[in-house]
Amino acid sequence: MEGEEDPSEAWEAYEDLITEYPYNPLQKPVIPYGHLHCLAGRLAAVKPRTRSLYLKFASVLATLRRTGGRVYIWEWNTLIDCAGKQWRKTSLTDYRAALDILSDMKTPPHLLDHSASGDPIIPSRRPSPPTSWAPVKPDVTTYTVLLSIAVRSKQHVAVRHALKLLRLSGFSPTRYTHLIMLRFYARTNQLSEVRSTLHRMKQQGVEVGLIGLNTCIWAFSSNGRVDLAYLIYRVLRHNVVPETGSKADDVAAAARYLRDTERLDIPPDLIPNQAVYTSMIQCSAYQGNMVQALHVFTDMLSMPSPHPPSLAAFRAIFLGFYRHGRKLGPANFTGDLTTREQHLPELSSWNFENLKLIFKAFMDLPEGYRLNGRIVYWIIVAFGRLSGNNPTVMHNVWEQLEGKYGRNWGGRLERVGRAIHSSKTVERRD
Repeated sequence: MEGEEDPSEAWEAYEDLITEYPYNPLQKPVIPYGHLHCLAGRLAAVKPRTRSLYLKFASVLATLRRTGGRVYIWEWNTLIDCAGKQWRKTSLTDYRAALDILSDMKTPPHLLDHSASGDPIIPSRRPSPPTSWAPVKPDVTTYTVLLSIAVRSKQHVAVRHALKLLRLSGFSPTRYTHLIMLRFYARTNQLSEVRSTLHRMKQQGVEVGLIGLNTCIWAFSSNGRVDLAYLIYRVLRHNVVPETGSKADDVAAAARYLRDTERLDIPPDLIPNQAVYTSMIQCSAYQGNMVQALHVFTDMLSMPSPHPPSLAAFRAIFLGFYRHGRKLGPANFTGDLTTREQHLPELSSWNFENLKLIFKAFMDLPEGYRLNGRIVYWIIVAFGRLSGNNPTVMHNVWEQLEGKYGRNWGGRLERVGRAIHSSKTVERRD
């Protein structure tokens, strides 16, 4: 198995061996422990975690245990992580499965001890195979992985239980632990808890970093504080391209406010990454601020350290067109807007002409991007809304997408495609 990078062949060899040579407690294991640990390491490196991967990893560890081998703490932690990620959506059942593995860590394996005649009832007088098993004490990573699974389940009862286990363990929360909770509070719109977590991190001298700042951007924007999200972005942007004059003073004031009020220190060497750019584009587009979304999009492409445009960013903008756009006439459209809408000039940006420009930029992406059905869906419904489901427009957009990216989207897009080809109205149906 040595020298293998892809675990597929190693796994096939493992399957063949355990099938052809079932474990016999009176004989030396066929597969050396070192090979089993090596296979476990290669499986652990596979991403994403899937149900199939979980079953494979569990099989290797079960073989180690029943043949008297030792399962290391990192292997237990990996198995727990796989248990929590084996399905597309994490549930309370997955968290309970992870807890069962935690219990197994502390339980000695049942070593088979049959007689030479093969009678499973009559014990053999020969000693069991030597084992290096010893109770495995969970470490802080174990409890952090459990907490991560609980957070992904979105079940408050699981999160409270995982936090209690961590507290009773005596381990201090790590930076990753704080970031997990920061993400949980952001997703559940608990802005006060986000601020409390930031306060604890500052007290303990724990760095928030880009991951934490990106989480805060989401937390603030989803709780109606887009202004704070933009302040974070502006300070990070200033670290790349410093503003001058009075604008530099504004940035300095923003950094002080974030530090003193929100407990967010942004080091001068911290610059936006693709995730930060994408988050700001998503937040801006969702709130209807197209100008800001496109400014950030431009930053992502043109900064001294540019990033390639992400499909998530394009998806957010197309979703913005569907969410905020409306079919507008070719001339003066303000007379068709309600009194409230006339005070929101940003609405005028989400128009058909701008949608065509964004779509052209999307179609000009270099080769190598693989589309998923979600972005295609939002492109189609955005054009449907802003063109009034014009059959010519819809056919043209569909054919361009199909011509460049093929047609492997499936799902609801099959219905959308049929509607376009039959010139029927395309409506959003979730």
